[in-house]
Amino acid sequence: MSPDVISTLDAIQPSQFTAPADRFAAKEAARWAITFEGPGLVAGRQPLQDLGIWTKWTEADRQNPGAARTLDELLSWAHTTCEPNLLRRFLRHIAALYVIQEMGVDTWQSTPTSLALGAQETHAGEVIKAGLDHSIPCGRNLARVLAKNGYKEPLGISSFDNYRDVFGRDFFNYVQDHPEAGGSFQGVMTSLTQYKMIWTDVYDTQHLVAGADLTKPLFVDVGGAQGFDAQRLLDRHPDLPVGVLIVQDLPEVVTTHGKEKLDSRIRKMAHDFFQPQPITGARAYFFHAVPHDWPNADVARMFAEVKKVMTPGYSKLLIYEVVLPAQGATHLMTTLDLALMSCTSGLERTEEAWRALKEGGFKVTSISRHPMAVEGVIEAEIE
Repeated sequence: MSPDVISTLDAIQPSQFTAPADRFAAKEAARWAITFEGPGLVAGRQPLQDLGIWTKWTEADRQNPGAARTLDELLSWAHTTCEPNLLRRFLRHIAALYVIQEMGVDTWQSTPTSLALGAQETHAGEVIKAGLDHSIPCGRNLARVLAKNGYKEPLGISSFDNYRDVFGRDFFNYVQDHPEAGGSFQGVMTSLTQYKMIWTDVYDTQHLVAGADLTKPLFVDVGGAQGFDAQRLLDRHPDLPVGVLIVQDLPEVVTTHGKEKLDSRIRKMAHDFFQPQPITGARAYFFHAVPHDWPNADVARMFAEVKKVMTPGYSKLLIYEVVLPAQGATHLMTTLDLALMSCTSGLERTEEAWRALKEGGFKVTSISRHPMAVEGVIEAEIE
């Protein structure tokens, strides 16, 4: 690479990117740099979070946006003693990565990125925490456990399970008994839901509402966690009556996550999707980022419970998940796939795999995609 090219690249500044699409294109071009720098960013940022500095900084910036903060001021926000030069080294590094902005000697300013990482409503900081809790230790162990098991594809925890090899229990049982780890998992799921394209921009929901019997449930979000997908359907169709939108998840999820963000017309219900489905004859049973955690046999079980209560010719099974192309999968698709392999022995599926739903008595009637969406909406009916 010539010196002129290097000088040109070194001269690029964040202010030159005026649109999100431009920033995204630059990020894609810098894939190797991001891969190399990522662990250092985690190492530099997490101590500030653990010391309480990041949260205090975010709160202070809401009162006085854009104020420059000195090293001494940041040290005063720590809930325990920290050596000044240790904190300086962390701040120096995350400023070099443009997460914060260096304003002078030992003086820094927040950025939209740092504020997003500190804001509870974005859950972006929990993405880093989830990496420390789950994906990093499991990713480090994956090659070892694959070698130990003869390089067989891990498709279900009954054969062998990388997460159990690391933590002694499978993923879902572990997070149920460890609230902090469960909280970071819920946080990363919430953050991903906010980051990804909303399903109502991928799938024509008028297709659901038109001709629906609104004296019965319209939309049952199975394993719906915070209920954002039901809320987005209501945002698209604000005249829907009370009680036709239902969000189901395990009791500990229903009672602790997201209820303050939902419209009061949305009903939350405790339900295990491997148990008999209590809502009969709904227009749509919706699964978002649920089947990919489970092998085919378990997916068949959860869909079988829904099939028993569906009305032929009226009810629809909707699945909002990655539909892997035969060629040209994006890095986010493949990242999710390997994260699932590492943590749950799950997988992202191809279109061919989704069309194999016919073996469970379903027929795929459409697959809706959007060029900016990592996921597609698979629509199926009883065959």
